[in-house]
Amino acid sequence: MSGNTTTHAGPIVVIEFGNEIPQRSFDPVLPPELHAHRVRIDPLRYPGLAEKVPDLAAQARHWAAEIATAGPPRAVFAYCTAAELASMLVGELPAPGTPLVVFDPVVPDPGTPRELLLDLALGMDDTLEPSEVPDITGLPASDALRLASSFLRSLVTRAAPDLDDEIADELTEGQRAWLGFTLSAAAERTTLPKLGRVVLSRDSEWAETDAHSVHRTELNVQELFGTPAVTPLVEEILSAPAAGEAQGEEEPCSRTS
Repeated sequence: MSGNTTTHAGPIVVIEFGNEIPQRSFDPVLPPELHAHRVRIDPLRYPGLAEKVPDLAAQARHWAAEIATAGPPRAVFAYCTAAELASMLVGELPAPGTPLVVFDPVVPDPGTPRELLLDLALGMDDTLEPSEVPDITGLPASDALRLASSFLRSLVTRAAPDLDDEIADELTEGQRAWLGFTLSAAAERTTLPKLGRVVLSRDSEWAETDAHSVHRTELNVQELFGTPAVTPLVEEILSAPAAGEAQGEEEPCSRTS
């Protein structure tokens, strides 16, 4: 099987959140011979994401232009809330039918940004009461980011009253970028994104009607991302035809480490 993975010259694009804790990466999952042909996108590095909330379509166009010099991708991999961005990125690529592989996809709902803000705030000050964290649910995205950003900066200056505003901005930039991305991913939509190949850990769900295929495993999240348990499945996906496949139901794939 691995012999098939070396016959394509295009890079493998992986979309990974750089400051996620604990961090998930496709490195342990991809066949080792593909590591040299990997192009990594960190959605949180979109320019100005800590200050504004661009829509996902604009972000997809930006990243498609950023990776253009690497040549047509052989496949795009993403996980969690990057699922819809990855789907839009594939649509922006010049070569049609680029395979999309998504691990544990998540589509944020309107309450997700406030939940993230609460987590971020408690990570900065664990003495906070949830009621002290502003409720940004239902606000326009730009207003929600502005209010959340002001609150996060206040947590920094509360601990260090003499801190310069510019330094407070720098210290909260990562958290504010997370919020900017999550607010854009939580934008109102009428339908869920149609994904390509979906691979799920044992506690995740995704409807088969919203993907080309859904592969269910008995792995937990750490095993899914931290071991080569699904590498044979990845090789199988990469060796399949990129376009023109029949849209039919496949047997669920159960693999354990």
